[in-house]
Amino acid sequence: MTELFAPPAAVVGGSVVSFASGLPASHREDVYMSTAFAQNATRAAFEAGLSGEWFEYYCNQLRFLGWDVPRPQAFVPEQGGVMAGQAINRISTRLGADFAWPMSRALKQMERNASASELFDSTVLRAQGSIFQLIPCVMNGPNRVDMGVYHRQFKLERKASGFLFLDDQSLISNSLEQMALISFNTLHYGTFREKVKKSVLTQSLKYLSELEL
Repeated sequence: MTELFAPPAAVVGGSVVSFASGLPASHREDVYMSTAFAQNATRAAFEAGLSGEWFEYYCNQLRFLGWDVPRPQAFVPEQGGVMAGQAINRISTRLGADFAWPMSRALKQMERNASASELFDSTVLRAQGSIFQLIPCVMNGPNRVDMGVYHRQFKLERKASGFLFLDDQSLISNSLEQMALISFNTLHYGTFREKVKKSVLTQSLKYLSELEL
């Protein structure tokens, strides 16, 4: 795969990534590849027995690739409503409509896209604990992308397809929300671009699924 992977939104394993209008295709691919790389490295480390904070390790992988990563904020999840709606409300409240609107569109498409939804569920849901990210991105200057990362950890009490869109609070326990607004310098990332893309496309092309907007 030598062409750019740069759709306006996509499922990337256990993440949904979306973009506001105006981001060049090259920047979109940089975000897809770097977040996939960080996710793969983090999941592999914890599956190999690493203990500690999942999201902290994930953010450290992005920091290594040139992202400016502040300390994440933690929140008590809302009660009531579907998990997708809770996430959009949190993104809108903390980051604003520029971030919430493209992610809302992406989630509506994922709900209608069986293969993308199945990919997301199969990556996220684990008996020992489930983890996902929603990552809306906006442009902030010629070579900077602001990325809002909404991170959710929880335990699913029983198997349920399309869990993001189910209004059943009895499904979820031990839930935690975290968020960080991360700034990405694409010029600095140029040092890592080819290595990261090669790693992602070698290991995890099957974990990328475009969403039609």
